[in-house]
Amino acid sequence: MRTRPLSIAALLVAAAGLTACQAPADGLDGCEPLLQPGAATGEVSVDASGEAPEASFQVPLVTDGNQAQVLGGEGERAADGDTVDTDYVVYSGKTGELISSSYAGGAGAAANPLRVSVGGESVLAQAVACGAPGGHVVLTTTIAELFGPGAASESMDIGPADTAVVVLGVSDVRPGRAEGNPRPGQQGMPAIALAPNGQPGVTFPGSPAPAELTVMQSIEGTGPEVAEGDTVLLHYTGIIWETEEVFDSSWEKGSPTEMTISDANLIPGFVDAVVGQPVGSQVVVSIPQELGYADPATRPASIGEGEHLLFVIDILDRVDAAE
Repeated sequence: MRTRPLSIAALLVAAAGLTACQAPADGLDGCEPLLQPGAATGEVSVDASGEAPEASFQVPLVTDGNQAQVLGGEGERAADGDTVDTDYVVYSGKTGELISSSYAGGAGAAANPLRVSVGGESVLAQAVACGAPGGHVVLTTTIAELFGPGAASESMDIGPADTAVVVLGVSDVRPGRAEGNPRPGQQGMPAIALAPNGQPGVTFPGSPAPAELTVMQSIEGTGPEVAEGDTVLLHYTGIIWETEEVFDSSWEKGSPTEMTISDANLIPGFVDAVVGQPVGSQVVVSIPQELGYADPATRPASIGEGEHLLFVIDILDRVDAAE
């Protein structure tokens, strides 16, 4: 079957011979999926014996709403708020053609693997709930739901209302929030309150920012300590102390961010706050400008001269340790 990439926006604008039949509830270790399997996912068979999974089904395949079936996997299953790393293949339910793949050699060579937060607004964030490392998720949805309302390809005979068949290969499930022991607050530093998903809310003390770099641990993690040069997965909120305005937030972007903790990549005060902290911690740091964006040429326009930064940082996981 001839394959071509679909020339539309990237996906997030946002065991061999597995068959997508409905699994018993205990097959998901008691996990409750956010999307349910249905007639469409039940028509899809997945061959995971190769480097990339291959789906087979009778065409045309039409889905009744968004359906998802979790297949296999071992270890911790993805719960609400967790971060899931996954590769994907996307087929046209109308023609059976491969539209896009994040696997090496697949259609859409520029595509990248996905990192999504379970329970987010996208259909992919809903579909990966209860996925586990080494397992797959079969998703049937529409081209519009997956790629955007105007998505279409005349050459592939695909329109927004046509069905898309997605097979997600789950490679890792990581916490989506700091998980450790709460620590008391600190005089002169903001108070932190957490939303149900772990997103921090900040109440400033009504006093000027500390003159020196000040680091407060609001949650103490139990994982390995972060070393300079480590690559870690973080959620963060950046706020200007004087105006109490958020200028950057991974929470608002919908998924955590992978960062290499070094002065070559980050402002010095951020590095100082993270190095030595155990994975699973949440740290709150007040950063004077000399340890932040000291150079006016690289300073974001929203940050004024002499203003202090406050970051709330959730250290979720260490991806690669420094050599």
